[in-house]
Amino acid sequence: MEAASLPRAGRRASADRRRFPVEWVRGRSRAFWIVAGLTVLAAVLRFATLGVQSYHHDEIVTASRVLRDGFGHAMDAVWFSESTPPVYYALAWVWTQLVGTGEFGLRSVSAVAGVLTVPVAYLIGVELRGRRAGLWAAALVAVNPMMLWYSQEARAYALVTLFGALSALYWLRAERRGERRDFVWWGVWSGLAICTHYFVAFPILAEALMLLRRRGLRASLVGMAVLGGFAIAVAPVAIHQMSLGHADWIGNFSLGHRLAETAATFVTGETGDIIARPERPWLAFVPLALSLAALALLLRRGAGRDRRAAGRPLLLVAAGIGIPVALALVAASKDFVLARNLIPALVPLLAVLGIAISSPVSRRLGAAIGALLVAYSLGFSILASADEQFQRPNWSAVAASIGDPHGPRATVTWTLGEAPLRYYLSTGAVQVRATEGYDWLVKEVDFVSDGAAPAPPRRLLGPGFQQVAREDTGRLYIRRYRFRPPGLAPLRLRLLRRAKLDFRTNGVLLDGVGPE
Repeated sequence: MEAASLPRAGRRASADRRRFPVEWVRGRSRAFWIVAGLTVLAAVLRFATLGVQSYHHDEIVTASRVLRDGFGHAMDAVWFSESTPPVYYALAWVWTQLVGTGEFGLRSVSAVAGVLTVPVAYLIGVELRGRRAGLWAAALVAVNPMMLWYSQEARAYALVTLFGALSALYWLRAERRGERRDFVWWGVWSGLAICTHYFVAFPILAEALMLLRRRGLRASLVGMAVLGGFAIAVAPVAIHQMSLGHADWIGNFSLGHRLAETAATFVTGETGDIIARPERPWLAFVPLALSLAALALLLRRGAGRDRRAAGRPLLLVAAGIGIPVALALVAASKDFVLARNLIPALVPLLAVLGIAISSPVSRRLGAAIGALLVAYSLGFSILASADEQFQRPNWSAVAASIGDPHGPRATVTWTLGEAPLRYYLSTGAVQVRATEGYDWLVKEVDFVSDGAAPAPPRRLLGPGFQQVAREDTGRLYIRRYRFRPPGLAPLRLRLLRRAKLDFRTNGVLLDGVGPE
């Protein structure tokens, strides 16, 4: 009776509401569901193992130095201890007030950014060459190992990649449509990107010049003004951070080595020095060959339209990599070329590959190359998520194994592992250098090696020390030595740093110990 008493319009509205989910699903295109599936795949890859790995050196800076106290402290820490601008840290500080600074919670900022980059990559491909190009671009972004690595990193790289991709999207829309809102959004996303990582300024500079060339100053002025406001706001931070020289260490490695490392990292992620492992360039041979084969498709006869479409993101790649390299060649003091600093060029590069693979001229050959590249990247991403050899060292397991000190203790391990181990120990350990000149006294010395390294020579320890335990935590091995006579033994700090632990450099961490 109640249904019969409803007005006819009310019954129709009620029926429409019941049909809404079904009709909405039917109304979505096949491309929509493919992008949705790729986005879900990206989320599974990023979130499934998000809290599994320990923090490494740079992440510890974020978790324990920058985000340690209130918002004011965080911004002050960015000012004096960082070489990147504050937007990521401000967002991470707000987010961690809700979820804490544990590995899953803090890294989820980057994971969300990495997931959202997938549909943005699709829209970039659509703007450039249509749905097929967009789908291939989204697929490549979803499974790219470098995108996965930095989507699980408590640093700014995934966020700047998202903002840089949004900047590129609205640059393309502003060029095509010339609408005021597109210029405004381009300015907003470009400004946020520059306030997240300085290196994104190079492709944004190329976008700005192209907007001025194609649309003129009058149409572009509103976007330029918005971007200029962000740039003026962050300029004092950039100038001050540059004066601190925190990134000067980059120049210690040859430019050629770093460029080769960048090529490998773009297709296989971080598999070398950053995880305390030798470089493994052969892992990149297959995806690099497939990528070059895809680019070669653009040279085929009849692919002129595809070449023109690919030329625009290629301009961003050239600016994002070429300008930093040129600066490094001109002035050694301006050499900051490093794979992760060049990450703003990655999404435009994958968009180029999407265009090449989807070209009607390429037909089945392009699809075959694209399928192989996606399959290799997906397989490698799964391998890196499952195999400890491709992951950050497990410092939390080491800390749990050695536990609290029963007396003054020294731990010898990788220099860049000192800060993470200190974080997970929570024993007030201190990092010491031989240049400090103190005469330290200890009861125990522990060695943490990358793999089962041989026992250190007795001369490094001195008389009276005896091995009391040998443990492994997977990839990392621990040898524990205790001073058997009564009292404490002098610590041979300089000699201990020479132990063969299969790390590039060794450092010494001390718990519950003071100078003599």
